[in-house]
Amino acid sequence: MQNSEDPFVKKWKKVREKGLKKYLISTGLSFGILLFVVLTAWNYFVSEQAYETTSIFLVQLVITIVFGGGLYALITWHLNEYIYKKKTKS
Repeated sequence: MQNSEDPFVKKWKKVREKGLKKYLISTGLSFGILLFVVLTAWNYFVSEQAYETTSIFLVQLVITIVFGGGLYALITWHLNEYIYKKKTKS
């Protein structure tokens, strides 16, 4: 299989054409929301700690989406770029 026919190369080429900003928003937001839901469920069911105030809830929401999701999206972007460049190098 040639590198141009590799499913990863085809998919990542389309993603990278849309740009980092769109990737950060789509991937970071979806991962951040998922992370927030998991952490909230963990706090509620396992730790048996509900949020005391709305402000604490909102702070954790912002932190998990912006930092957790954003960091995840940045890391995966750079890893995928590395793999893409390695596969298309030849």
